Amino acid sequence: MSCACGLPLEPPAGVAHWHPELVPEPLDVAAVVRFGQAPELRQAVRISADKWIETGALVAYYAERTPPMLWREVGICWAWTRHPVVAVST
Repeated sequence: MSCACGLPLEPPAGVAHWHPELVPEPLDVAAVVRFGQAPELRQAVRISADKWIETGALVAYYAERTPPMLWREVGICWAWTRHPVVAVST
């Protein structure tokens, strides 16, 4: 099953993932991406202990105007659906 945004709604099997609206943020993770989305298109990067910003090709035009977000907002897509997120490996 997928969302109107095209991303899957189910969490990945066998991969560490989080539902930001349900669990505390993992303090040892610096960047996450909605499961199924390429990090180079959009990823959330930690900028402080409780703030995240989105970076990538889909958000580059608005980076200076987009305020930081809280962890619980990280998995929300343009269709206002909450998605599981996975760590971005560097």
